[in-house]
Amino acid sequence: MLYTEALAEINKGKIRPLYLLYGEESYLAHQLEQLIIGKLLLPEERDMNLIVLDHDPRIQELANLIETIPFMGDKNVIVVKETAFFKARRAAQEGAPDDVDDKKLLRVFQDMPSYSYVIFTSTDKIDKRRTIYKALDKAGAAVELAPLKPKEVKVWLSNRLKELNIQMKRDALEYFLSVISIMPQVSLGFLENELEKMVLYTGSKNTITRSTLCEVLSAIPEVSVFAMLDALSQKKVHTALELLECQLSTGEHPLKMIALLAREVRLLWQAAELTGKGYSAKMVAEALGVPPFIGEKKIRQSQNFSVASLKNALVALAKADGDLKTGRATNSALEKIIIEMCA
Repeated sequence: MLYTEALAEINKGKIRPLYLLYGEESYLAHQLEQLIIGKLLLPEERDMNLIVLDHDPRIQELANLIETIPFMGDKNVIVVKETAFFKARRAAQEGAPDDVDDKKLLRVFQDMPSYSYVIFTSTDKIDKRRTIYKALDKAGAAVELAPLKPKEVKVWLSNRLKELNIQMKRDALEYFLSVISIMPQVSLGFLENELEKMVLYTGSKNTITRSTLCEVLSAIPEVSVFAMLDALSQKKVHTALELLECQLSTGEHPLKMIALLAREVRLLWQAAELTGKGYSAKMVAEALGVPPFIGEKKIRQSQNFSVASLKNALVALAKADGDLKTGRATNSALEKIIIEMCA
């Protein structure tokens, strides 16, 4: 089940007896966990009816907690953080005592009393092939919490702004999404944190402008990287080199810069090739996995380069990556690539 599906269910009052909240996005796990608890328990019931465990208990201990009748109210909620019950096993472990634990845990899941609810959380990799995972998903819900892709940010941001009763100017929204677009994936914890800072910065105005964004986001490395990539795509060599130097002087690792630059070059190459095949701007944006206005921008920027030059740049970046990792090159290799692309 996806986060959005689980959220919709819970907000409608449908609470399942078992949840496994897993994935990298611990911010979302915490949000869902607190929402479920809030739907099931009154604040005054939490001291007696909410049990939070920092690790897996013994199976019998978990069974006892689940079977315990609530002291106050009519529900118990048990939260097991960083569970290892659903992790993949090594081949040598098959048939080990863990199999016995799985059978015990299956019985626990099958005999859940109506007054108990269990929430497991994990940031580790989950093995969806395991019987125990399938049993939980059948009796409750296994919710995967992965970071957003850049193209998904706009929907989340629009909904969150509505919740906060905050407006964001169109040019501010486009600028924000443009910065986010250079990130392969986006942490909602990061987004929420930056949004909170923007809200505090705007005060009672309830409107986020582009100047507000520039003030709030100025310390984020991706903002300078975005500006550098933007300058590069416009062949402004001096600006691109200055921004590169700024990033490196603040401690940004050149390998990260290479990765971001390679991603940008790849997007420009794809935009150029797709446009050459007759794709519309909308189709290009969909293929690149970016909002439509960013797709249009990539098409315009790609027109400043030949497909051959973009291919050569990718090859040079791959070589620079290998040479930097083995100590055969310095930061000057990255500077040389930028100069050649802007020629």
